[in-house]
Amino acid sequence: MPTAHDLVRLDSDYFDEKRIEAQGFAGKCFEIYHRIFTRLKIEGRENLPADGPLVIVGNHRSFYDPPLFTVSTQMKIVYFAKQELWDTYWLGRFLTWVGAVPVNRKRPEISRIKFLRMMMKRGWSIGMFIEGTRCKIPGKLGKPNVGPAYFAKVTGAPILPIGFINTDKRFGPVTVRIGKVMQGSDDLEETTWRIMEALSQLTGYEISERKLAKEDE
Repeated sequence: MPTAHDLVRLDSDYFDEKRIEAQGFAGKCFEIYHRIFTRLKIEGRENLPADGPLVIVGNHRSFYDPPLFTVSTQMKIVYFAKQELWDTYWLGRFLTWVGAVPVNRKRPEISRIKFLRMMMKRGWSIGMFIEGTRCKIPGKLGKPNVGPAYFAKVTGAPILPIGFINTDKRFGPVTVRIGKVMQGSDDLEETTWRIMEALSQLTGYEISERKLAKEDE
């Protein structure tokens, strides 16, 4: 079975016209779905900066969350996803089709960082989930990873927190709440917990416990 590295060959042509069109098409389909079935409401667009790039960070509750980054911000976004998702054949193919990039959450590869910097110079932002995986605990945020704080540090890009509310409920109502831009720091844990506090305020979900996800691995 093809691995993430077999399916995703990162170079300057990875985001060609076909992938850009595929990402736009997928985003539009998900937007129509949410508008019809989940009564999608987007708040806080006044917090969007006039220019980017940004490290856009959200909480994660549903498979349908990623396209909402694009729907709510209308920005060009590179989606980083845990490389384990490519182990599922159809999902790996779909993620590659829309231009998602697999990343090792424990040890981000230098090639990924170089690729990200290249795309950011072209005006693309990055979309990531701080929990790394879907949180299924009602009213709670899962344990965070320091990945978003790390990428903000190595790129120098500002962080934009976005809260996803009720996306795990099939018929909503779903709310996407955009927060205020913040700056990262050299202290990855400090930045991570500031992001978590912002997401908690945006969503109304409580932080389950002050413990990083890596501490359980």
